[in-house]
Amino acid sequence: MESVIRYYNQFDEWGRLDREPVEFDMNWHFIRAHLPAQGHVLDNGAGPGKYAMELARCGYRVALSDLTPRLVEVARTKAAELNLLQQFSG
Repeated sequence: MESVIRYYNQFDEWGRLDREPVEFDMNWHFIRAHLPAQGHVLDNGAGPGKYAMELARCGYRVALSDLTPRLVEVARTKAAELNLLQQFSG
């Protein structure tokens, strides 16, 4: 598990998804296609929370988890910056 944490601590995952939007756009398309109109979503293995932020923007209540504490903190910071903290639980 420590090797996974070390690996993901090496780079900017949020920025990578911004720089390479095809991955995010394709995944988001399929995520949205299979979601109910409203509800609670667990984003497990959320990394910095890029998908969780989109879910929150769409009105879902989101719980987020990841093995990498630094990425959970990035997600918390991003949620605050985007005024989405009220959409997150836990």
